[in-house]
Amino acid sequence: AVVSTQSGHYGRESKMSHSEKSGPFIAYFLQKLGCSIEYDSPLRNMGDINTETYRNTRGLYVFYMKNSTGSEAPRYPIYVGVTGRSFYERFYEHATTATGQIRKVWDGNYPQNVQGYTLYVWTLSASHISAKYLESVLLEVWNFPLNISENGAERTNLDDSAQDPPENDKHNFDISWGNYFNEIQGINHEYVD
Repeated sequence: AVVSTQSGHYGRESKMSHSEKSGPFIAYFLQKLGCSIEYDSPLRNMGDINTETYRNTRGLYVFYMKNSTGSEAPRYPIYVGVTGRSFYERFYEHATTATGQIRKVWDGNYPQNVQGYTLYVWTLSASHISAKYLESVLLEVWNFPLNISENGAERTNLDDSAQDPPENDKHNFDISWGNYFNEIQGINHEYVD
């Protein structure tokens, strides 16, 4: 899909911005959907994954990096995913396979440009179809460094430059959200016609 903006067109290979720069808006969006973003859930070891909460829920998840424990510290989203199984099962795979996103962080393969960051996760319990839809919208708007399939290549560096205020991202997000609804309506019209 192509997103139109006042400054041009963006295809899937050329995203509007790095997800890390849009951490405040992504957090705001997830919070509005019911995700608890006030509490940071670190993923430092297998004990952090093996919790009752992750064993009994499924849906959308966003891995992010943070370099301090304060609630005001910037959060840099790096990967968005969906699971129809429990979060525990999916996170376990991410932690134990060589290509897993958690494993990449734990082994020091990501990020390669900075140190001192810890991996965290936001989770949103949702049906699989709802979670896939939300994931698609997020991936349409932002380039998440570890979402290889959607971005064409993995970015090995964390973009820890200044983050954009949430209001700066709202316009671009509204365009993408609108594009999805237009595509769905177009399919409906094609089918009915």
